[in-house]
Amino acid sequence: MPATDAVLYKAHVKNLRALEAGLSEIKRDLNRAIADENIALTETLKKLYLFLAGAWAECRLKKLMYETSGFNGAQRALISAERSQADRWQKSLELGFRKRYGLPRAPLSDRTLSATAWFRFAATRQIIAENLEPLIGLRNTLAHGQWARPLNSEETDISSVLIAQMNQENALTVKFKLQLITSMAELIHDLIASRSFERDFDIHYGLVTTALTNLQKRSYAKWQQSMIEKKRRGRAKRDTAIVAYSRSPE
Repeated sequence: MPATDAVLYKAHVKNLRALEAGLSEIKRDLNRAIADENIALTETLKKLYLFLAGAWAECRLKKLMYETSGFNGAQRALISAERSQADRWQKSLELGFRKRYGLPRAPLSDRTLSATAWFRFAATRQIIAENLEPLIGLRNTLAHGQWARPLNSEETDISSVLIAQMNQENALTVKFKLQLITSMAELIHDLIASRSFERDFDIHYGLVTTALTNLQKRSYAKWQQSMIEKKRRGRAKRDTAIVAYSRSPE
């Protein structure tokens, strides 16, 4: 007999917590490797961090699908029928707006939705397309063992696009993308299972735009250098203390 919705929801919650614990550990080790200027370990941990971030995004959607007062079985089936995880996020957004505004079949547009609702739908859809889809694509690439030379979807050639995307990722970009997805998931949760969607939209969207601004403007090189210098200062301080202790009288 299949598990009940309540049991599946609890399973997704536990999986999500386990992933978050793993992300926290990897993030800590990655920051340490950066501070230690261990280039090889930094690259390996970055890929693990990126992989777990994509897995977390998938699990977060599954939890969202089984929220109390959220999607019903038929709606979950429609979401699961989508081929990619990014498409499933888009479908969950679409179905959430249909449920919220009573539009079971009509196309979602600036004619069927109010100006405010249409802006919210279009803006969130764009965020998923521009930020979540690439993250999930890289997660899939890493899951297939393509850590050094990513291949195209047909696996007939090396993908220069994926190589460029992989090289653009670092400890900061993954951190900010996780923040972005967290806020976006809360936004969609309110859309499907809460009365506070309209009231709290600006709060969630503000957190999303803050994460986007950090993605665009925060300098990884400066942050990396600050981590290295902090570690060097700490090491110098310890060395000074050791020397002082060794010279102290018995």
